[in-house]
Amino acid sequence: MEKLLLALSRLSLRLFIKPVLGSRLPISFQRRWIAAITKVTGGPSGVERSEIWVGELSVLRLRKTDPDSVGTVDPAGRDAILYVHGGAFEIGGGDMYAGFASWLATATGADVYLPDYRLAPEHTQPAPTDDVFAAYRAVLELGHLPGRTAVVGDSAGGGLSVSTVRSLREMGLPTPAALVLISPWLDLSLSGASIGLVGRRDPMLKREALAAAARNHAAGLHLDDPRISPLFAELRTLPPTLVQVGTDEILLDDSTRFADRAYAAGVEVELQRFDGMFHDFQLFARLLATSRGAIEDIAAFLSRRFDRPA
Repeated sequence: MEKLLLALSRLSLRLFIKPVLGSRLPISFQRRWIAAITKVTGGPSGVERSEIWVGELSVLRLRKTDPDSVGTVDPAGRDAILYVHGGAFEIGGGDMYAGFASWLATATGADVYLPDYRLAPEHTQPAPTDDVFAAYRAVLELGHLPGRTAVVGDSAGGGLSVSTVRSLREMGLPTPAALVLISPWLDLSLSGASIGLVGRRDPMLKREALAAAARNHAAGLHLDDPRISPLFAELRTLPPTLVQVGTDEILLDDSTRFADRAYAAGVEVELQRFDGMFHDFQLFARLLATSRGAIEDIAAFLSRRFDRPA
């Protein structure tokens, strides 16, 4: 059954997402279409949703409602995750990613915060990074402790997550206990060998769409500039980091090169490669046992890194 569901998932991406993402269709249509399609994946029940505001930035909070797992409602006594969604810097938000954020909340028992950061082409770098930075600071201002807070980012959100954590260190601000990158897009210059070698197998992404999205986000910066391509940035200050990537995704080499560079810089980094899996397969947790297992791996990784009272 898993093989059949995997094949159906890949087919649905190839038919309904790949032709639309990065196409000449209006970006407003792309956003509505892909948000509607991804709602099929959904999330688990038993998750409470609420909204907080950081200036003009909307942040969705998801919290598991099971009284045996939630614990105290005092933020200082709870784990927290700042989840930075993907979408090639152009698509995404609460409607599209709340389902996956709910899986994270269920698996970890943490309060998961999902910022609706500004998107290209209307907004370019550094607007989205500024929003993620503000959202992280807001999580701490709510009372969550840095030692019990993690940043999790998928795809483009993975790159924003790395940039945000680096900025925190550079400014001398409290950094999270851990970083998790899911199929991260870390090299907007698209210089990885997998862009050509794996591109045809990827059921979701294509080079042309990524190149257009990179130009829209970069706002004139060179695409290998560390401010937008954190693969080329100084990585030694990062916290313990987990990277998950599928072997059938065009951005495979972003993950493998990042893990190699982070390890060489002295970062405690763990790379998980999932054979035959596609970009952001974790979002299909409702359908695929492999996806649910990957989320459980994230929960276990964070549990080992959070500074909880004995």
